[in-house]
Amino acid sequence: MGESAVRAINLNETITKLMRKGGEPRLVERYLRGLPLPILPWDEELAWESRDLATLAWTCGISWADRACLATARHVGGAAMTSDTEWAKLGVSVRVVLFRQGARS
Repeated sequence: MGESAVRAINLNETITKLMRKGGEPRLVERYLRGLPLPILPWDEELAWESRDLATLAWTCGISWADRACLATARHVGGAAMTSDTEWAKLGVSVRVVLFRQGARS
C-alpha cells in the first residue's frame, strides 16, 4: 500500500459498511487493524481547509467521509482512491484514482 493512509472518519465509514454487510464486529476490527495503514486524525485545520467541498454534500450527494478523503488527498498532494466513478466528474482540484470499476456504493 506504499504511502497510503486513512482518516479516522473513513475508517469509521468502512467499519459501518462491513458490519452492515454482515461482518461480525470483532472480526471486522481484527481485519482492519491488521492492514498496514496509518490512521490519521481529522482536525480543525482540515475542517476549515475543506470548507469549499461542503457544497458537494447537497449538490452531488458526497458524504462527509468522502469529502474528508478528498480533502486529505488535496492536503498531502496525493490521490484520493475510490470505487465511485462519480468522483472523477466533481470538478475539484484533487487527483482521483479508481481502484475498481463498479457501481456507486
